[in-house]
Amino acid sequence: MVFVGFLVMASSEAQLPMTLGSSKEFEPLSINYGQLPDLGRTELRNYGINLNLVKPLTKGIIGLGLGYQRFDFNFNESTNALELSTFEKMNTINVGIFYVRPLKNNWGLLFSGGTALMSNFAAGISGEDFVFNALVGFTKKWGDENRNSNLLFGAFYGTQFGEPTVFPAISFNQKLNERWSYSLGIPVTGLTYTINETQSISLLASPQGIFGNNADEIPVTGNRTLKNTKLQFNGIHTRLSYRFRFTGNLAFIGEAGLFANPTLKILDSANEAIFDFDPESSTYFNLGLRYVLQKQQKNSTK
Repeated sequence: MVFVGFLVMASSEAQLPMTLGSSKEFEPLSINYGQLPDLGRTELRNYGINLNLVKPLTKGIIGLGLGYQRFDFNFNESTNALELSTFEKMNTINVGIFYVRPLKNNWGLLFSGGTALMSNFAAGISGEDFVFNALVGFTKKWGDENRNSNLLFGAFYGTQFGEPTVFPAISFNQKLNERWSYSLGIPVTGLTYTINETQSISLLASPQGIFGNNADEIPVTGNRTLKNTKLQFNGIHTRLSYRFRFTGNLAFIGEAGLFANPTLKILDSANEAIFDFDPESSTYFNLGLRYVLQKQQKNSTK
């Protein structure tokens, strides 16, 4: 199945276990650096590393994903409502598993679940830092290696739309030929053109977000203090992505685009908004490095 090897990760680089087209390369290790230079009066830098492992079983495939993301916000504004500096450094540590089991007539059952620590870790680790994510769905595949279609439908729970919520996971993915493939639906819509065996270019759109806990006690108006406040940041991540495998096992990723319709606000412990940054859509840049494993080609004999 074409989607094995990718995990649901509750981070700004979240991916469902589904790829555009029928990639021959699995990426067990990836690192990235991203920047949103102008969200109105806010700048954001993001650093991340992800590790994916898979193991074929007698019936199905099981996988494990580990990831770390660092979000550095620069709030170029001040307010008397609360102290903003304690929200500037947010971290996410992700752990997830997935299981794919083939069923009859090219149907499949997909389960992915895990947890993420999203916090500034000002007071160590507490229950308020945990955010859970899960995907349960069914898949259906038609076609062969050269031209195929894949349908995924189910339900997803995560932070892609900000505050953790349940939303439908519906995606139709098709490889038209050796050059073109596309995906329509939630959470990823995109079009990919494969230039050659080492290069491809994609136009992608997906919701992405974080929901980080601030363990500091912060003073607010009315001579009050609040603890376990939340930083919610989410939007629609649209980008043009270029991938170049420059050695047998290393690939470069370069992306540029627009982070549209953003939400950036601070919530109290009851998830009620206490400050809204009223952000603007921002240009987006990302650079990444991937360690890839190529699918072995079967030798043909005359």
